Amino acid sequence: MSTRWMTRCVGPLLVLAIGLGCGDLQAMLGGGDDDTIVAAAEQKLSAGDLPGAAAEYQGLAATHPDSVAVAVGLSYVQLLQGDLDAADGTLAAIEPKAGEKVGEIKLRRALVALEKRELEQVETFGVDSGLPEGKLLAAEAFLVELDSDRALELLRELSADGGVVGETARTYLELLESGNQHKGALAEVSALWALGDRAQAVESVEDSLKNLPEEPSKGKQILLWAGRAVTSGRPDIARSLLEDTFPPEGQQWRYQATLAMIEIADGNPDDGIGILQGLREAPDVPSDGVEDAIATACGVAKDPEVARRLVEGMESSAVARCLHQAGASADAAARAPAGGLKSFLENP
Repeated sequence: MSTRWMTRCVGPLLVLAIGLGCGDLQAMLGGGDDDTIVAAAEQKLSAGDLPGAAAEYQGLAATHPDSVAVAVGLSYVQLLQGDLDAADGTLAAIEPKAGEKVGEIKLRRALVALEKRELEQVETFGVDSGLPEGKLLAAEAFLVELDSDRALELLRELSADGGVVGETARTYLELLESGNQHKGALAEVSALWALGDRAQAVESVEDSLKNLPEEPSKGKQILLWAGRAVTSGRPDIARSLLEDTFPPEGQQWRYQATLAMIEIADGNPDDGIGILQGLREAPDVPSDGVEDAIATACGVAKDPEVARRLVEGMESSAVARCLHQAGASADAAARAPAGGLKSFLENP
């Protein structure tokens, strides 16, 4: 089944506990009732041919009006084209015909509502989906809307889930039921981040973080949010956070990597590159972690030449994306592994 539609992240809550990046909604749900119908359209989409995929799906919608797979694919390309009303309309039309897939359709409608910043619709569709992912979305929306009673009700229900959603719900509950106002505020700010309002989240989090109780988790939280701040265009907040903490045990390299990103974002590339190069050569630092950090630093570089210097000798999808973002598109295509991203970069 197709997983292309599911691109919205529900993982940021989990990173509160483990300090990792966001685990997207990709691969949580399938795409429809008969993927063979949409194979040609999927191929065009994989190749980066959005107009061709859109035309293919429009034709399929006329000949297969009852296909959930077609409706999901069409709504996805409408979303990519920025026509959110059309995307929701397509999903609304297939919903009565979706059978056992109706919950997935409602979840997708919640995601479209999220793109439209219609949080009441996120709440409604999320709950009505009956799916853990949908209910988590709704709980996040309730938190952002300061309806903590409804949020807690859903989170307590979800906390019994054995998967990522359950772990995320338990992390929220730990903060909300701690009795500490700064932990409660951190839960609300984390919901803002999870729902995509990253600028507001980063601007609102500093006071709560600095006033957290002196527990082992505080350093991890500050390090996590410092990374989020620098990738959200606020290296000033990131630097302020790092100045107020010591690296958690075993995380000195991550502290240094975040500091390197701040230097690069602040226009001091030589300092940042020097730090990252030192980490790359250190024998006791995880190489995959450093490579991820370098790709992230590349993404905050303002100069294509700085981006090229950062990822010299590296090849991955993350490297290709950051080079493209930095304006070095030719280099991005050369560094991308074979597949849809490479095709897209080579055929803009």
